[in-house]
Amino acid sequence: MTLDQARRAFAEELEAVAHLETPELVDAFARVPREAFLGAGPWQIGRALDLDRPYRTTIDADPRRIYHDVLVAIDPVRQLNNGQPSSLARWIVDVIDRTRTVKSSRTTRMTAAARAAWPC
Repeated sequence: MTLDQARRAFAEELEAVAHLETPELVDAFARVPREAFLGAGPWQIGRALDLDRPYRTTIDADPRRIYHDVLVAIDPVRQLNNGQPSSLARWIVDVIDRTRTVKSSRTTRMTAAARAAWPC
């Protein structure tokens, strides 16, 4: 599997796991190189619910190792991580939805005010 194919599969995994309905967001996850934000591998992958060993190390620096719905450590000593992609995707969708709601609400209020002021 090529790196581009791994990125596309990763984006489609996020589409399913995070219930994404925005093709542009899925495409963005397929295009943006996650490794550009992580530094050189091998990488420390977060291990959920394992307080004694919170990370495991990838076996090599192949970027395809990080194209999964996993946390990747930026600074493991401080447990500072690149967020879990499905969570980030949902937050992005929530921001988009809130922006639409605010714009819709603002438009509705302006329309109501215009109708009230309109001499009929």
